[in-house]
Amino acid sequence: MAWYSQGKLQLSDTQYEEPKKGLFYYLIVIAYILLVAFAFLVSTERKAIIPLFPTIFRHVCDVGVIALSVLYFLVTAIKSRIHVALDLAWLWSIPYIGIAMISLLIWILNQTDLNYIIRGLNSVGSAELTALAVACAIWTFGKKVVDYTFYGAVIAVVLVVVQVILDYGFAEFGQQYMTLLITFTGKTGPAMKYMEFHDLAQGLGIFLMYYTWTLKKNLRNVLLFVASFVCFSLSLKRIVVIALIAGLMIGWFINKLLFKKRWYFLIAFEVALFLGAFAYLFLIKQGYYGTVMNWLGINTMSRDAIYTYYADFFELSPDYLGRGLRFIYTHTSETTDVIEVSKNVVIAVHNAHNEYITYFIELGFFGFIFWLLSNSWIKLNGIRRRYGWEAMTFTMMVVAYCFITYLTDNTYFYYSINYVGFVTSGAAVISSRKAAVYEQNIGNRWLHRDE
Repeated sequence: MAWYSQGKLQLSDTQYEEPKKGLFYYLIVIAYILLVAFAFLVSTERKAIIPLFPTIFRHVCDVGVIALSVLYFLVTAIKSRIHVALDLAWLWSIPYIGIAMISLLIWILNQTDLNYIIRGLNSVGSAELTALAVACAIWTFGKKVVDYTFYGAVIAVVLVVVQVILDYGFAEFGQQYMTLLITFTGKTGPAMKYMEFHDLAQGLGIFLMYYTWTLKKNLRNVLLFVASFVCFSLSLKRIVVIALIAGLMIGWFINKLLFKKRWYFLIAFEVALFLGAFAYLFLIKQGYYGTVMNWLGINTMSRDAIYTYYADFFELSPDYLGRGLRFIYTHTSETTDVIEVSKNVVIAVHNAHNEYITYFIELGFFGFIFWLLSNSWIKLNGIRRRYGWEAMTFTMMVVAYCFITYLTDNTYFYYSINYVGFVTSGAAVISSRKAAVYEQNIGNRWLHRDE
């Protein structure tokens, strides 16, 4: 049992100290929305009225978000939610710190080139910066951070839509959009191809999941739900639809269970994740993946050939050490190999389009187990113990959503899926009754630490 007592969970304990929302507050809000809008626009890797900027600018925006929070604190001296926000940042950081430490060991043993090591650590550092930026945003705006972040995403989507309409015309854009929805991505024209956001699509799916989960019978909530659906549908991806439905089903199922049975479900979820991950790798390693997909009638879009190529890079054995973080990225940029898709059809080697293969190859057998554990059990049980089942439920939905996207895409270090996942799950945590109790008790401990 946690160190706080159930008897303290009174409604009065759930109230955070909030500043008066005057001109300064709304200037901070506008600045935040513009920063995340620019970061999401950069993540689309699409020209949208303004010039195309390098993706490094996303992390410049992260620094800007942190600076806004510091400025807000200096002016208002409000410390509400700061301990919960830092606690969440730590939980989100554990996987990144862990895989960096594992990779450092692998790099030392393999005597890896320094440039390769820097590339791997840069990915971890960027993800850590995003986690800290989201924690600062949650500290500053509370649960309203979801709406403010979504407004930024909407701005990014609208700018790309305007660019597409200017290039193809409104009628052609509308026709291709309807075709995309009717065929469920089976047929896409050039306009909708342009709307296939490289990074932002997965983040839009989490927004839709959040606004579906929190949907209420009032105009504001309905409008947010509709807007999130439209934005998501413009860059529709089948695997993201599956992830979205699975996440919502898990949330619904948890809410139907008694508290004791929820604990069993959490364990079952973790066991299923581990068994499913290793079964999936076994199918790929043994060459059965393509056969199973053909039997199911699923078009893998050449992924079966890509997975077969990478199956030679690892052994499904406890003595497989791994090759270090970002090995595959480095390999694809240096190799001249090609992958045979079918007779007389070859493609250049590129990323694995599969995070299970990627992190087994890069982290090894036991490193892969840590990757699974730290991105699921450690996060979920940590939130459950501190903040309760109510707070954990949506985080579990996000975890399930992410692991499903990992099946066909390299989304683990994607900016948008992580930023939006942290924002929405963090908002769910600080909205719980136990979060305010945690904040109050930690604050009291700090205040009276010398007594």
